[in-house]
Amino acid sequence: MYMKSWVSCCSPWEEGGFNIKEILSWNKANLCKWIWLLINPTDSLWSVWNSAYNLKFDNIWTVKVKPHHCESCRGILHTRDFLLQVFGTADIAALSLSSCVSTCGKFQISKIYDLIRPHYAKVTWAPVIQNPNVLPKHRFICSLAFQKKLPTVGSLGKRGICMVNRCVLCKCALETHTHLFFKCDFSSALWRCILGWMRIYDRSNDLWKELPWCLSRYSRKHWKGSWYRSCISATIWLERNSRTFAGKETSLLVLVQQIQFQVGVRLLDRNIKANEEILTHLHSI
Repeated sequence: MYMKSWVSCCSPWEEGGFNIKEILSWNKANLCKWIWLLINPTDSLWSVWNSAYNLKFDNIWTVKVKPHHCESCRGILHTRDFLLQVFGTADIAALSLSSCVSTCGKFQISKIYDLIRPHYAKVTWAPVIQNPNVLPKHRFICSLAFQKKLPTVGSLGKRGICMVNRCVLCKCALETHTHLFFKCDFSSALWRCILGWMRIYDRSNDLWKELPWCLSRYSRKHWKGSWYRSCISATIWLERNSRTFAGKETSLLVLVQQIQFQVGVRLLDRNIKANEEILTHLHSI
């Protein structure tokens, strides 16, 4: 199964997601601000009117939905019920809301969102795709590859979508994540060329063995570590899709040059200091 749930996609990079907001949880977080204003009355006309007309000066945690309540008030009370379900008691919920207030008295929606959203275990490969020097499309592909969620022919075959399980790159083996990264003859040769360009030798042909080496060898700010992480993200999936869906094949040499150009331009565009070693690599393209 290669599909990812939408909720898991909306988690941060550190938890294997794509660092986007889950709209339902974000909407609840926004409504939590109005609950906090009703708990802590201010001089605003909105809080005074709602306390008098909708709540009848009753406790926000115990008041029930009534026929005369408007849709916005019903939404606030439904969010109140959600907070009670998440935190257990009104006291804990109120304390959690208070913890989201900054020192200047401003309610921070992002903090309550982080409290109420679904949480997942942190992943070890997050630093690879968190690197700002990695192109967004390569970051997306690499994230799915590390989780083995790419729609390979093997994964599609299990869902009954594709019946012929053959790698379109080497045409002699089953297409799986382990094969593509980088047991396939074509992808393995491509990876060796990229590593040779970076003056890195005697490396493994296994993406999941490269990960700990990558994280331990170079710091996040080291330019060569940025290049390595960019290259490992850019390698093979786009060429696989081009051959599968467009019937276009790119030679190994041309593909290496394309990756070198994309990575080099991206890194220089991110204002990395162009020292002599970096320029030597760029001149080799």
